[in-house]
Amino acid sequence: MSDVIVFKGAVSFPITLDPTVWVFDERKFDLSSYTGETDTDLSKQAKYLQGTGTQWDKELREGATLPQERRTLAEERKVLEGEYGIHLDPFITNAQPLPEVTHVILHRENQDSVVLPLEEARRAILQFSKDGKPIKENGPVYFYLPETLLAKEEPLTGITALEFITAP
Repeated sequence: MSDVIVFKGAVSFPITLDPTVWVFDERKFDLSSYTGETDTDLSKQAKYLQGTGTQWDKELREGATLPQERRTLAEERKVLEGEYGIHLDPFITNAQPLPEVTHVILHRENQDSVVLPLEEARRAILQFSKDGKPIKENGPVYFYLPETLLAKEEPLTGITALEFITAP
């Protein structure tokens, strides 16, 4: 089993993903409370800009201070017991598929590869944590499309690489 996922093929930036560090990523979300509804990209960007603008104004008035993020014991325990996922789209965007890319091949360990249209792959959710621990068996991630996650269907497992290609 591979502990990382490689992006290769027709991309500007071949990247390697390490899902074990996503527990610290602010983009993660709890799969048990996932409803399929997501913020639009513009909404996320507006929230981010509003937050950074507010922080900038505060630092101009009061001077810079270290963040004082405090979590309760219950919140800390939830991180250690929960099941978390992250959207695949930001990683695809960072790899910058070439304009001619139309499909993604999901290479899987000891299983047949799966070919998906690029737009379907962008919608994907990667589960990286089960019972608060990194996924080891058939991992390092479980691959879901939103509708398969909501229907509680079996995920694609054993993913080792995403290869970006033109029409198969």
